[in-house]
Amino acid sequence: MVLSVLVGTASAGDFYVGIDGGVAWQSFIYNNSMAGQQISNSQLVVSATSPSGQLGINAGYDFTKNWGVELGYQYFFNTGTVTGATISSNNDNSTFNLNGQLIDLLAVGRLPIEDSNFAVYAKLGLALAYAQFGQYCTTTCSTGTSLPSGTGVAIAGGLGLEYMITKQWDVHVEAMNYGALLPISLSSNGQNVGSWSATSLLVGGAWHFN
Repeated sequence: MVLSVLVGTASAGDFYVGIDGGVAWQSFIYNNSMAGQQISNSQLVVSATSPSGQLGINAGYDFTKNWGVELGYQYFFNTGTVTGATISSNNDNSTFNLNGQLIDLLAVGRLPIEDSNFAVYAKLGLALAYAQFGQYCTTTCSTGTSLPSGTGVAIAGGLGLEYMITKQWDVHVEAMNYGALLPISLSSNGQNVGSWSATSLLVGGAWHFN
């Protein structure tokens, strides 16, 4: 699950900028079609998820109190070391960490809660993401350009709750997912070895130029 916290506005014709930060759960799914007989080895883990820090900036514009668009950049820090499927030809279990970054363009639908400063909202759009292994280990550890990595377009979506502190400031809590429906493919030496996705929980704030 991706939870991300951003900031928006409840007034029409409002431009805003903000920052957000929190935790992301980055996931790696091993490509079973490339595993061959390794899949029958019960000691192999063919998917893994691990938490990491996330930091982002965003800018948006609300055309009305109910509809807007948002452009953002998100950086996913290295996960802690996790155990996953090996991409080597032997049966050694592997350990690795993941990191990524993306630019997303989202449509925002907002429903203000009557007689309050709260609003619930949903986001849906696309993210251009780059993901990579920070380190990969089987019998030895590897770093550098030979590590699995990939760039692609992922579907991004989520739900959130915002609160207008003042006319200019608001805060959000938001759940976002990147890649559940269209994950980022990872390859190593020209061979597809798996895919990346992430779910985040973030808290943030924004300044509104209204």
